[in-house]
Amino acid sequence: MTDDATMTATETSESRVERAYEWLLAEITGFRVRAGSPLSENKVAGQLGISRTPVREALQRLEKEGLVKRTDNARFTVSQINSREVNDACDLLEVLDTYLFRKASSKLTDDDIAALLANVAQMSQSALDGDRAKWAEADTAFHRLVNTVADNQLVASTVKEVRRRIQRFWLRAASMEHRLETCSEEHRVLAEAMIAKDYDAIGPAVVEHIEHMRTSMLDMLASAALLFGDEQ
Repeated sequence: MTDDATMTATETSESRVERAYEWLLAEITGFRVRAGSPLSENKVAGQLGISRTPVREALQRLEKEGLVKRTDNARFTVSQINSREVNDACDLLEVLDTYLFRKASSKLTDDDIAALLANVAQMSQSALDGDRAKWAEADTAFHRLVNTVADNQLVASTVKEVRRRIQRFWLRAASMEHRLETCSEEHRVLAEAMIAKDYDAIGPAVVEHIEHMRTSMLDMLASAALLFGDEQ
């Protein structure tokens, strides 16, 4: 087999793994599968029209990110979450988000500022409409922009994984029905602090935002509507 042929085969394999990964990620973060639910390699492979191998590799990738775990019989299930993980994740986000927002603030261009404000406006409108899906899209775009401008791939990657692990549950919380408008306002405050290069204001704004997310998550875990196992 030639080098070109080998490369083509590799790219095709990687593409299938990526497709399986993105599909599984959407299923998990879109709440179409609950915490603790089993994930069948055969079923996923059949739905996507691919072999089990790329599905298994995608599941292994999600396992490293903490979104799935293996049971004693080596099968994959959607990871559960407990209060310790929520607290650990929020503690880490407070530190890393503060760094990213301050770093991005020092490098914002006029186009970045316009995009940042457009994301905040979309969040506010989606909150008024009660559209969680659109709000989540704007929130993702907001943080993606900050991560891109800050330009620290290691920190951004860590934050993305940590945020993904807890936000898949956070947006589902019943309390979010009343939190979207407030949360949109918190993003507006962050955006304005960044645009003004008010580095002293960025830290407290990040902490306030993360603390509200922490409270919502812990309240949800304590409720009888959604239990994630014995370890709370």
